[in-house]
Amino acid sequence: MTYEVTFTDIALASLKRYPRKDQDLILKNIEKLALNPLQKSNVKKLVNFDVAYRLRVGYYRILFERDDTLKIIDIIDIVQRKAAYRRNKKC
Repeated sequence: MTYEVTFTDIALASLKRYPRKDQDLILKNIEKLALNPLQKSNVKKLVNFDVAYRLRVGYYRILFERDDTLKIIDIIDIVQRKAAYRRNKKC
């Protein structure tokens, strides 16, 4: 049950800012997410945020939406942990 992964322009720009080693780690985890989006280990549904889920990858948080009917994962943003929950709040 592989999902198609799409990136927003913001997510791509964020990814390019990080060191190459971290980029590789993030992309590897996104590939794993596409293969098994229902994994429970590092994925959490977010409450009171525009973004529905987050994937924890070390110091980074990958904020994404998942559409199970179309089998698409849309990567909204990739941020460092300290900024993850400030930038994407509703309000």
